Amino acid sequence: MSIPGVCIKYWRSDGSGELLVGGMPVSAIASRHGTPLFIYDRSVVEKKYSALRAALPDCYAISYSIKANPNPAFLQFFLERNCGLEVASAGEVCQARSAGCLPEKILFAGPGKTEDELKFAIAEGVGEIHAESELEIERISRISKELGCRTRVAVRVNPNEEGQGGAMRMGGKSAPFGIDEEQLEPVLRRVADDPFLEFRGIHLFVGTQILDHTTLLAQYTKGIEIARNVSRLLATPIHTLDFGGGLGIPYFPGDSELNLDQLREGLQELMAGIAEEECFTHTTFMIEPGRFLSG
Repeated sequence: MSIPGVCIKYWRSDGSGELLVGGMPVSAIASRHGTPLFIYDRSVVEKKYSALRAALPDCYAISYSIKANPNPAFLQFFLERNCGLEVASAGEVCQARSAGCLPEKILFAGPGKTEDELKFAIAEGVGEIHAESELEIERISRISKELGCRTRVAVRVNPNEEGQGGAMRMGGKSAPFGIDEEQLEPVLRRVADDPFLEFRGIHLFVGTQILDHTTLLAQYTKGIEIARNVSRLLATPIHTLDFGGGLGIPYFPGDSELNLDQLREGLQELMAGIAEEECFTHTTFMIEPGRFLSG
């Protein structure tokens, strides 16, 4: 049996067989731990993570998206490798903290954050909150004022059609998520002028389940362009440039795996000289994969 990206082996004798996971018969695992249970092969996750890490420039940080699989063993695996954790709810903040993640390594992103969730995340001192809307920015500012603190904020941006590429978009169009690129300037000035907000950078939103490396490279190129413009507009360096997630895995017959070798070559060309640009001298370039690592 062959599944792209996954190694599953069978042992057969006299026409019967038993599934092995990580070289162990599932009956032995079930006997030890009881049922029902989920079984994961750590070596598969290790291979996927190592392959992705090798494809990325050293200046790129990885924040694992908890929503893909919140199992504590997964979270601890990525924390052991100095990854951050991307969360989308107060519950996921608690899961990250329970797994031993430092607050500053937590990135709180995603739509639909409630007022109570924002208050909890701000009180916990999470590393950054990536704001999805002007209303959310107002809420973060008000809560920060009430708590007497200054909150680190990045703004999630929907690029114009030029930056959309072949991504599968969530919600069918860009409007439900983040700030449209064309409407970005007044929102940025609002954040930059707020004494209770610390502007950190840009989070690029395009879509999900991307299997074409050229689409990812086009999006990353667009993100760098937007970040340059933002730095020039606000006369400030960019601390965070989050390219989002979106790295896909094959689901259907005919799907091809994301070509990490070509992605690596493209990123090397894209990033050549970027670090020397004044606006990027202290920038953390970030991706936040989920299903690619755990699916």
